[in-house]
Amino acid sequence: MKRLISLIIFMAVALPNLLSQNDTDALRYSQRFFGSTARSVSMGGAFASLGGDFYSLGYNPAGLGVYRTSEFTFTPSFSYHNIETEYMGTLRDDNLYSLGVYNLGFVASFNSNNESGWVGTNIGIGFNRHNNFNRNRIIQGVNNNSSMADYFMYYADGIEPDNLGDLEWMAYETFVIDLIPEEDRFYETPVMLGQTQREVMSKGGNAGEWTFAFAANYEHKLYLGASFGIETVDFDSRRHYYETDDQNLSDFREFKLSQSLRTTGTGITFKAGAVFRPVDMLRIGATVHLPTFYNLRDRWDDKMESWFDPAGGYYPAYSEAIIETAVKDYAITTPFRAIGGISIMLFEQLGVVSLDYEYVDYSSMRLRETDGGYDFFAENEIIRETYRAAGNLRAGAEIRFGPFMLRGGYAYHASPFASDQVNRDADYTSYSGGFGFREGNFMLDFAFMTTSQTERYFLYDLPFGTGLPPMEPSRNSNRHNKFMATFGFKF
Repeated sequence: MKRLISLIIFMAVALPNLLSQNDTDALRYSQRFFGSTARSVSMGGAFASLGGDFYSLGYNPAGLGVYRTSEFTFTPSFSYHNIETEYMGTLRDDNLYSLGVYNLGFVASFNSNNESGWVGTNIGIGFNRHNNFNRNRIIQGVNNNSSMADYFMYYADGIEPDNLGDLEWMAYETFVIDLIPEEDRFYETPVMLGQTQREVMSKGGNAGEWTFAFAANYEHKLYLGASFGIETVDFDSRRHYYETDDQNLSDFREFKLSQSLRTTGTGITFKAGAVFRPVDMLRIGATVHLPTFYNLRDRWDDKMESWFDPAGGYYPAYSEAIIETAVKDYAITTPFRAIGGISIMLFEQLGVVSLDYEYVDYSSMRLRETDGGYDFFAENEIIRETYRAAGNLRAGAEIRFGPFMLRGGYAYHASPFASDQVNRDADYTSYSGGFGFREGNFMLDFAFMTTSQTERYFLYDLPFGTGLPPMEPSRNSNRHNKFMATFGFKF
């Protein structure tokens, strides 16, 4: 079985130029970093047993039942994302600032003014953002062990030039690899080891949910709610990879691989939950999130360029090869989620402390074909082997001083990767804080959150069997700082 899995993984990696959809795409849209309003973000997103905040509609819709009045909220944000990289002993960093809207919501409350039975029902509609993809990254170092040209040769050997895959064909057309003289299907490269390698990556876009929710309140003891969500995805990525001969090792000077990807689409999901208040000071909440069923469209294109010293005479000074824009429709199913939480009201409504736990099995992510021609069997086998079930923790606290509130929060998102994977320790840790003000029908909340994560990333996948040392990954330290303000009106 292990030999079969290895063969499947080899096939999937060997065909990146034919199909851009893979396990990385599935993970991108399956990880959720909840928190749409300033209050929810400042309390670490620990709202499974709380309510009275529009964030609840997309987290535990039973929290909608806590509302006693109608409300409108709006949350703009300002983000700063910094990534520091270390590759082959070279340190680089890059950053990106971005603005966005994390929440726009309306709640209508209908109270019966009774104290027994079903005392109220509420409906809500609006938008919550759960992922921000905006970031820039630079990786650079001198690699004396391998070149991306070795990667191209590995997958080109044994194949005639007219039958090469897209990336290998571009490498051949730009003389990054070339046929060995008097050989029909085996290749060599003029690229000498010791090149300066550099990757410049820019990503943008976001994922969010338009939520339609309903909740009911039974004697202020039991709250039940459900929501239907329409998810939206808008993601783009631009990658520029360079290898440069800064040491004048040969006539080769530089090659550049440029790749762009744009993903758009929508999905549907359903959530249901309950909040129970056995005594005034205690609330217990639970919610389930059914998988999101995405229908997505990828558009991508590739270009490779090369430069040689014209004095050498054998290779042209400049060459380029272009793969025209390709389009692929496909589907992604995200994992099922189960969330439970407990909160304790501090004496005489002084404040609240809450704690949540979330279970999500990333190995259940799936890619599906929608336009025929490819079944994603290899990619889904990689998902089964690469990912695992993970538990996420969220904690928050709020203390009231008359119309003012101080808040703090913590969140831990465990790595989705299995224990034998290089990124098994790529956990996300978030710390947050903020304050709020309530006066009459007006409310104003502010929040700050900082999230950190360290991951390892390979510039290219150098398979076993090349005879070269194993590829060394770049160590990337990610930090995302976010400032948010929520403006709200009750009526």
